Amino acid sequence: MGDARESQAPGYRDGTGLHMITLRMLSDLNWAAVVAVAYEQERLDIAPALLAKVRQGRETFNALIDAGSPCYGVTTGLGRLSGTDLSPEARDAISRNILLARAVAFGDPLPRPVVRAMMMLRLVNFLSGQDGVTSELCQYITARLNDDFDPFVPSVGHGFAADGTPNAHCFQTLIGEGRVLNKHGEPVAAATALSTRGVAPYTPESKEGLALINGITALPAYAIYAHRQVSALHDFATCVAAVSLEAVGAPKDAIHPVLARGNSTGITKVIDRLNELLRGSTVTPHKLQAAVSMRIIPQVHGAHADALDQVKSGIEQTIMTFSGNPMLVEDDGEGQARLLSVGSFHNQHLVNLIEYLAISTAHVGCLSERRLHRLMDEDQTGLNPQLAPRPGLDAGMVVAHKACIDLVARVRMAAQPLSLMTSETSGGQEDYMSMALPVIQRLLEIVQHGIALLSYEALAGCVALDQRRASYGEGVMNFHNLVRQHIAPLDQDRSPGQDFEVMHRLVIREFFPDMA
Repeated sequence: MGDARESQAPGYRDGTGLHMITLRMLSDLNWAAVVAVAYEQERLDIAPALLAKVRQGRETFNALIDAGSPCYGVTTGLGRLSGTDLSPEARDAISRNILLARAVAFGDPLPRPVVRAMMMLRLVNFLSGQDGVTSELCQYITARLNDDFDPFVPSVGHGFAADGTPNAHCFQTLIGEGRVLNKHGEPVAAATALSTRGVAPYTPESKEGLALINGITALPAYAIYAHRQVSALHDFATCVAAVSLEAVGAPKDAIHPVLARGNSTGITKVIDRLNELLRGSTVTPHKLQAAVSMRIIPQVHGAHADALDQVKSGIEQTIMTFSGNPMLVEDDGEGQARLLSVGSFHNQHLVNLIEYLAISTAHVGCLSERRLHRLMDEDQTGLNPQLAPRPGLDAGMVVAHKACIDLVARVRMAAQPLSLMTSETSGGQEDYMSMALPVIQRLLEIVQHGIALLSYEALAGCVALDQRRASYGEGVMNFHNLVRQHIAPLDQDRSPGQDFEVMHRLVIREFFPDMA
């Protein structure tokens, strides 16, 4: 799969040796830059020209308001109350109030890199000048990213029409409300965290409270995190599939390089990777034709690779697209500036792609369970039944498959399209929810179950490799050797749960750096 930093983030080394990402144009705020700041704690700077664009947008916005243009969330209430005009005093107070009233979620915090990415991605709208905020707000957010001010955003209760709930939790911390995570990952009061940094809470001006909670921020930020997890699962799954191909003594016909010609990009990638892992193998095929679950690995894993590529493309498009409401346009086609009430905060395209990726990931997990079952079958492998060291006396690895029956059922349930469970709120004004964060969390649930399924398959596959005693492909041999450094060969029945726990920890350490 593609590296998260395929395209370089613009930047330089500052005097402390830290890498500084400098945004000189909106296109600089790309996948690579977000990953650098969110995951690698690199520092961020905004060029004066971009800040000047923000100031220009603010001047246009102020001119419209001064001229009497109504503005949702500035001169009126929100949601069902958008028909309520606000008094001058209420206009001054609503920006702060917006950030307080919508922070309704609860539970464990979203991963720290997700929230850092949220803060960075909010700048996409702001730096375009189309949100009408001040340049001071952009600089304040940038400074908080640079001093590792990481908000606590709870993970449950995100049924808002867009990303309003996670955004409220994230950005209310700028005004000294809510909580942030300290360096140990513990929640502390945002006001305390600002005070220890010697920073005063931010005072939002008109429109800025709405701008901070509005638009698509948590969706792409969380989707980047999910994409990294699913990409790691894909790599692990292809490695385990290679182990099983060797373990059952499968013919290599299904991954012959000729099959890569004219096929999808994903299938080509998987065939190339499997041949790399199996380079140098001298395993004699046990049968003329292996079971279907062994032969369709390029097709199932290839579709998964293609889904990953499509989701990444969707995320990159989202990163670069304005998504706020109302949207400030300098020229409406008739030479006039206007505030447009739009629905660009609803990214159905990316949500649908994530649903597709969830189904593709579920297929990878389901296929693993089926291959594991084939490993138990002496007719398929020519090895001991159930891979039992002493058949009859020992049960062997059949119990690993029984554990996976639980897991694969959970995978199938989690793959149901959660985004269709939309509802309505605010008296029908907000009557179609994207369900974006719950959809991503379901995908991550599938990843967790998939790691376990593949770990069980890998555990059984290594037992089968021990019994076959052949010269395996280089990648398979390397994986087998790594496992045997931590888990002894199976010479008689023992508690397989303990072996699985060791395998699971090893897999997380070697394949899933964001989780380790």
